[in-house]
Amino acid sequence: MRELSIESNGSLEKTAVYMNGEQLGGIHQMMLHISEDGDFDTILVYEGTDKQMYTKNMFSDYLDNIKKVPPTFSEEEAQFLRLLTVTSDGSLESTMVYINEEPQDGIVDLLVQIQRGTPAQRGGITTMFKKQESGERPLFRAEIQYRNEDDTVSTESVFG
Repeated sequence: MRELSIESNGSLEKTAVYMNGEQLGGIHQMMLHISEDGDFDTILVYEGTDKQMYTKNMFSDYLDNIKKVPPTFSEEEAQFLRLLTVTSDGSLESTMVYINEEPQDGIVDLLVQIQRGTPAQRGGITTMFKKQESGERPLFRAEIQYRNEDDTVSTESVFG
């Protein structure tokens, strides 16, 4: 079983991704989608220690040359962040979801998308003149839908 954790306040700048307790570096894109309809998509695109780009399933593939970095946040900083943890062996049936270590029940849909923009997109005067192409813009989306007792569905931000 692997454990994926995302610690964040809802902004890309204050987000860290961990696999089995170790913070990962070099992440370009990450997508986690779990739904009650049976969807279980877990994609990680990262630059490895060998400078090669890899696209892997986070729970079932071997993460070749994954970069591990020292923790970004101190214990004091982490107190102001939320922690989403997903444990799985790659099958939906064995997957558990936790927010701040509390098990989450009644999940209809969970979607987390993280995409790092290209360096030119992060700031500076050139960003005003450069036409943005798809796949270059930074993206951070994290929503969870729960089924309520009255069978309605409510949507919440995971980290907000």
